[in-house]
Amino acid sequence: MQFKSGMEVVYRERRMEVLDASGDTVTLIARTDSGEIYECKATELTLATDRPLPLAPAEASAWQEWDQYAQAARKILAAQTPAEKKQRYEESSEQLGLSLRTMQRKVRQFRIQGTVSAMKPEKSGRRTGVRLLLPKVEEIIATQLNERWLKETKPSLTDAIEHIHKECRKFQCPLPSPTTIRHRASQLDEYERIRRREGAKAAKYKLTPMTGSFEVWKLLEYVQIDHTLADVLLVSEFDQTIVIGRPWVTLAIDVKSRMVVGVYISLEPPSAISVGMCLAHAILPKSDFLATLGIDGEWPVHGVMLLVHADNAREFHSEALQNGCTDIGIDLQNRPVDAPHYGGIIERLIGTFMGKCRLLPGSTQRNVVERGDYDAERDARMTLSAFKAFFVNEIVRGYHVTRHRTLDVPPLMKWRELAAEHNAGRPLPSGYAPWQIPVLFYPFAMRCIRRTGIEFGGRFYWADELTEWVGRKEKCAIHFHPGDASKVYLRGPSGAIVVALHTKGDTRCIAFEELRLQRQRNAALSEAPELLAYKDAGLDFRDANTNQAIASTKAAHRAAAIQKTREAQTRDVPLPSSSTPPQSPASTVLVFDRDIRDFGTYRKSA
Repeated sequence: MQFKSGMEVVYRERRMEVLDASGDTVTLIARTDSGEIYECKATELTLATDRPLPLAPAEASAWQEWDQYAQAARKILAAQTPAEKKQRYEESSEQLGLSLRTMQRKVRQFRIQGTVSAMKPEKSGRRTGVRLLLPKVEEIIATQLNERWLKETKPSLTDAIEHIHKECRKFQCPLPSPTTIRHRASQLDEYERIRRREGAKAAKYKLTPMTGSFEVWKLLEYVQIDHTLADVLLVSEFDQTIVIGRPWVTLAIDVKSRMVVGVYISLEPPSAISVGMCLAHAILPKSDFLATLGIDGEWPVHGVMLLVHADNAREFHSEALQNGCTDIGIDLQNRPVDAPHYGGIIERLIGTFMGKCRLLPGSTQRNVVERGDYDAERDARMTLSAFKAFFVNEIVRGYHVTRHRTLDVPPLMKWRELAAEHNAGRPLPSGYAPWQIPVLFYPFAMRCIRRTGIEFGGRFYWADELTEWVGRKEKCAIHFHPGDASKVYLRGPSGAIVVALHTKGDTRCIAFEELRLQRQRNAALSEAPELLAYKDAGLDFRDANTNQAIASTKAAHRAAAIQKTREAQTRDVPLPSSSTPPQSPASTVLVFDRDIRDFGTYRKSA
């Protein structure tokens, strides 16, 4: 088909207008405000006669007038002879109040497109796509936009405008206005602009159609799972003046009914443990869980799902997680790399609940801009247990009973409807009981059974069934729920699962991570500067007191030794008597000498 200027065509699912057609190459302009220019082959185009654009309100009011033009054009084109056609031209022009030339143009437009919308009057003024800048200026603009603006660092267009003006002055060309340059930038190919400035992935997801859907026929046939960091700051269970950070939430959703099948909330970052905990929660009945949180509600979802779909994070590739899923018949699959739209259902669910988190005191909002001057840390009030109760309540008595846009009914009603048709999920394989689920998915550590109980996480646990194991050197696998430090699980001497409770009777659902943080805070108290200074002063006093005692004791011992020596020497020397005959001058006498070590002694003297 031969295309002509002014014809409306469809190219790449978009309605455009032909600017020029030469040979097999056709130049098009988009029917949008941006007015992008495209070049393509004529074989890629189709006429837009069967795809009229939606009419604006002003155009709808003028539709009757355009219909009159179209009827007149049909009559003129149906004429058999030139004379008859000339006569109908004159009659139609007179009836419609148009000049003969205008009537001829209307007929030509109708002959090309054959629709009433083709009678729409053309815009007055300069034709769209006409450029009045010098070719050299256009070349400078195109070059500078390509080299300085279409970059991954996303530079400002202002910098490119400055360089364009510099190059124009260099070649003595008239300076284009910043508005003109910005208009040229907006006319660049949208896909290429996003690809160059934001990356191919962003261009693909912004401009590539992603239509279609997949069918799921049964409940728990297809489950999606993912994590997110909640937009709220929590405080400690032990001291509510201490902020302990934002919790991580792991959610799993049944695609068929849109029911939340499992949830796990903790302070630890995502790991294979959090995935396993969420799956264990999804498989088991939830009545006891709701009672623990003090929530009176209905959450009928439980059973072994057929397939779990997750992203490519490392925690979803854990060998232990894979083995646990395989053991009870769960197919754990990962979505294709760089294809987040495959997890769109769980992503939208997470977005819904993060919006709920912004109702809480201490909400961090989505980003710093939205938070503004709000001090989230100052207003933090929710503990981890309180946040769990809030979040689960929003699931059970909020999301599950609210009309879902895709289902057109609340998820709970959809679950009841489908559950009445067939069994919801598969039962556990033969040989498995609900108490074995913790063994499959809960983390474990090896510990010895002592007289004082099982020491784990800085606490002691005990069960009467473990009495006969006391004193054994073999270690046992102690399974634990990271979010509940009130009890641990192990297989007892009889082979059955034994629940060992905290020896001090603490039944609160405190996370092991929070206990660890509390121990760290307690340890930090002993490192306070004032306490360390006080301790150092005590050490100095101890050293001074000890040194003084040592010195005084040494002095006392020295004095005692001198006294003993004097007494001993005095007893050994005979005193002279009157009956003793005088000795000759050459005889030896004893003389007391004080010069040797300050100790008195006698030496012989001639």
